[in-house]
Amino acid sequence: MIEIIYLFEQEFLEDVSYRLMRAGTDDPWLVLSGCKVLGIIAEVEGTWSQIVGEDIPPEAIEGMGNLINKQQFSWLPNLIKKQWPKYVLDVIVESEDSYQIICQREASPKLFLERFTLGVHALAQRESALIFKIRCFQEADFYEVVKAPTIDRYV
Repeated sequence: MIEIIYLFEQEFLEDVSYRLMRAGTDDPWLVLSGCKVLGIIAEVEGTWSQIVGEDIPPEAIEGMGNLINKQQFSWLPNLIKKQWPKYVLDVIVESEDSYQIICQREASPKLFLERFTLGVHALAQRESALIFKIRCFQEADFYEVVKAPTIDRYV
């Protein structure tokens, strides 16, 4: 489950705080205000729109979409797949700080682990700790790589 807060600032009106929640990587985002569910938003063909629920201002939906797209969990999986295409079959976002990496069937997980451990620190945001579970294709066992925040790594 991923949850983020978006503050919609309106000129001459009171600001509105929205809570955005998503259960899985490919699921749309549930939009709440307080405890009230307002609707569901999703990116369809590159444009963020409301697909269910009460009217949410289009400017707020656009702002929510921009915030979501800037989050590390939105861009890091594709960056990992692009960086190591011979090794990585898929990257699954388990939460904001936990990712599961599925290796290609013919890839050597141990060799990928060595390369990934060195390279992930340059790709991921520096101020947050992240956990990567590296799994062999269709196997239950996994290797775990923890990317510590930059501040902690050099102390």
